[in-house]
Amino acid sequence: MNIQTIYNKRAFILAAMGLAGLLPLQHAAAQETLKQETIDIISTNQPKLRDAYKLNLTASLPGVDTSRPSLKYQVPALNLNFMYQAAPLKPLALGKDSLGRLQNNFIKLGYGNLNTPLVQAGFGSGRNEVYNFGVFVNYTGSKGKDIANQDYSNLNVLASGAYLLPKFELNASIGYDRNTIHYYGYDHDVISYEKGDIAQTFNQLTAIVGGQNRPQNDWAFTFQPQVKFVLFNDSYKRTENTFVFKVPVRKQVFEDIYIQAEGVFDLSTYKEDNNRAINNNVVAVHPAVEIIKPRFVLHAGVNPTWTNDKFYLLPDIVNESHLVHKKLILSSGWISYFDKNSYRNLASQNPFLAGLTSGILNTRVEEKYTGIKGTLGSHFNYNTKFAAVTWYNRPLFINDAADTKKFLTRNEAELRAFQLHAEVGYIEEEKFQARVSFDWYNYNKQETEVKPWHLPPFQGDLFLQYTMAKKLHLNANLYALSGSYYQLPNLDFGKTSSTWDLNLGAGYDIGKHFNVWLNANNIFNTRYQRWYLYPTYGFNVVGGVMIKF
Repeated sequence: MNIQTIYNKRAFILAAMGLAGLLPLQHAAAQETLKQETIDIISTNQPKLRDAYKLNLTASLPGVDTSRPSLKYQVPALNLNFMYQAAPLKPLALGKDSLGRLQNNFIKLGYGNLNTPLVQAGFGSGRNEVYNFGVFVNYTGSKGKDIANQDYSNLNVLASGAYLLPKFELNASIGYDRNTIHYYGYDHDVISYEKGDIAQTFNQLTAIVGGQNRPQNDWAFTFQPQVKFVLFNDSYKRTENTFVFKVPVRKQVFEDIYIQAEGVFDLSTYKEDNNRAINNNVVAVHPAVEIIKPRFVLHAGVNPTWTNDKFYLLPDIVNESHLVHKKLILSSGWISYFDKNSYRNLASQNPFLAGLTSGILNTRVEEKYTGIKGTLGSHFNYNTKFAAVTWYNRPLFINDAADTKKFLTRNEAELRAFQLHAEVGYIEEEKFQARVSFDWYNYNKQETEVKPWHLPPFQGDLFLQYTMAKKLHLNANLYALSGSYYQLPNLDFGKTSSTWDLNLGAGYDIGKHFNVWLNANNIFNTRYQRWYLYPTYGFNVVGGVMIKF
């Protein structure tokens, strides 16, 4: 309450008292001179609120109780009475952890309309953690009906095995091959030969010894040395001995980076009668680095090679990039390598070859290619490639002008071509398979020869296989082959005809151990000539039985 208010109250009280009983004094007071009073105002009224009391709160977490509580449970007993009393439990004996016995042995017998016997047999050791071995034997042959001396026979024997040590594997094999053909590519109306005079038999004995370490993890150092001996000869006292030694080495240095190298020593010596021996050697080293990722693969290396008395540094670069994971893969590369033109290799291409000419060189092949490949869904797969290919010193086969039933080799210094390769496959487990593929070459440059003699520019293949009820097996093969150029004795040239070759086969399983089979070859009965003057067999059928045990 301020001072102004107090003084106002005092004035009000005096006035009230005057009215209540002091009126008689009014006159006397009136006679006196009125006194003047002054009121001093010290300050104005400024109301204030008392300061509020504030509580200071500090938040903090309670301490963690790390003591282990002692909990006690008390489960009341529940007594149930069952009418059925369960039998006591007893453990069962575990069965043996073993796989069933494999059918590693078979015998296949057959016969065909061209006096074609067929005998095959295979015997294996079965499953074994320490060693395994196998033996394979094959014999077949045919006699032509329409063309004299159009006969051949083929015998193959192979024995191989492996011995497994804790950290190393030893393997070895020995094989013998005997292939007999006849030079029947002559004018049968003018000339007649005894069968023994035009027979040619190739004998080959091959022995291989090798090994490889057995790493315990993916980061280990791996190597696979191998030694190979080949003794090759024919009926005309031509012999060729070959020694091959390979040492591939590979090491993982990072999770997705590998380094590798391979040393190759391929040494051959060819001799005919008492002529001077011809040495043909190829020595190479293949160092490379590989980067392998889920969607990217790069192989980058070089191939230093010594052959033909020269040194070559060859490229070896291959790349695969997934544009769409596993469905669309871009594949490209630049590679170069040597094809060895030994007598054995050339005779395997053309068995009617008349020996090895002196001065023959090994073929250097260079490919620059790109293409796409991948899978579509869970059944389809495809692969395409477009390449520019160059062959340096490629041997071409021409008929001998003095004896047209035999072939000589001509050296093509440089042969160029564009190659288109395509294949599409479909697989539905073991029930159905289909595959179509072809290779087309556009030979656009020959440096020393007029034509690419006996090189067909197109080859195609269609394969089908179907299994019905797991017992009936059907298959079909359709081959397409374009014609190729050949040289005549007068140095003119011609071209063989294109052809289609259809083969059908069927097999039926009788129980677990028996199978009957039938193969029909050259359904169209086309006598095409892969080599000029050498028509193939026409329609022929071979059938028989196979026993598995």
